[in-house]
Amino acid sequence: MLSGPEDRLASLVANARELVECGYYSDTRASGKRERPSMAAALRDPSDYPIVAEVKLASPTGGRLSAHLAEELIEDFRLGGAAALSVLTEPRYFRGSLRYLEMAVRTGLPVLMKDFVVDDRQVEAAARAGASAVLLIEGAFDRGMAFGRDGLISHAHGLGLEVVLEASDLQEVEAARASEADILAYNRRDLRTFRPGPDLLEEALGALRADGRPSLAMSLMASAEDVRRARDLGASGVLVGSALSTAPCPRDRLRALQVGR
Repeated sequence: MLSGPEDRLASLVANARELVECGYYSDTRASGKRERPSMAAALRDPSDYPIVAEVKLASPTGGRLSAHLAEELIEDFRLGGAAALSVLTEPRYFRGSLRYLEMAVRTGLPVLMKDFVVDDRQVEAAARAGASAVLLIEGAFDRGMAFGRDGLISHAHGLGLEVVLEASDLQEVEAARASEADILAYNRRDLRTFRPGPDLLEEALGALRADGRPSLAMSLMASAEDVRRARDLGASGVLVGSALSTAPCPRDRLRALQVGR
């Protein structure tokens, strides 16, 4: 686990660079010719309010979160009605794996590769595994920890991937709106500390709603009331991680969070 007062986002970006140079992201097999279902389209589904269910086994501050195996979570989320899946692939602090990404792709649902992406080779790993989308974190680029955000977005698009661009404050929301990302996300958690930041959900989702692209509310989605609030404030969908991974029965927990349009 990460501990102490250090900037946790900076530490995780540095860790990602190490993993890239160690060849971790080269260890994926091409998934073969397979249609990539669109995550943006799933967020526009008029029939149900979309929940993106996340395969999250651990966190840098909480250690191991789930007693469930990744494959159990994936199957529970499929059966529980997830609109899409998010898979953490960072292995050291989140106990993620590129293998889990490949497993999730086989469900036929849209799949987001969630990681600290700072290099083309990570984007290429997502494409080889068959993911639909890759996550970029605006704060890593805004604060000079990583460079080439727009180049990574362009590279992802060239490989047939959509891009989810995550912001965690109002300044980052405006910077994200200036990008060519396909989906804009707002994370209420301060990634420097991994603690909840100020509750700016209304302001952030208002700005994203005005943008017109699909949007996601991320983090601190623990109840149907939290999901309903995000829906009412204009988020196209929500991404739920810890609340599902820590549940005794993730399938039932997912169903309990579904609130309809």
